[in-house]
Amino acid sequence: MNLDYYSAAEGVDIVGARAELCHLAELVAGGGELSLAPSAHSRHLRGVLIEVTQGPVVIGVDDRHYLSIHGGAESRSLLADLLRQVASMDDGGHVHLEYFEGHYFLAPDSVPLIVNSPHGGMPRR
Repeated sequence: MNLDYYSAAEGVDIVGARAELCHLAELVAGGGELSLAPSAHSRHLRGVLIEVTQGPVVIGVDDRHYLSIHGGAESRSLLADLLRQVASMDDGGHVHLEYFEGHYFLAPDSVPLIVNSPHGGMPRR
């Protein structure tokens, strides 16, 4: 799995195989930490840290260069469901996730996510 961080405005681009996205979904739902293979590329994040807190999901990048996701069980469950939906796509495509006024599970200070289908970011049809 690759997690590329561009900026707080552009967010994190997630690319992974179906099993990797499903594993990330399980981690998001339950909490924990995942280290990724080291990379010399400055945009590649080093891992994922999921912290169980209260309230909406807050997505960021911490000082260790980890994708950081904090939030209550219900909000994290909704994010995990979105990850599973993308993992189950049978063609290329992607989902943009970013805060808008009244978002049902995302906090205003979250960085955007782009989650790519295991078949690539664009449909092949």
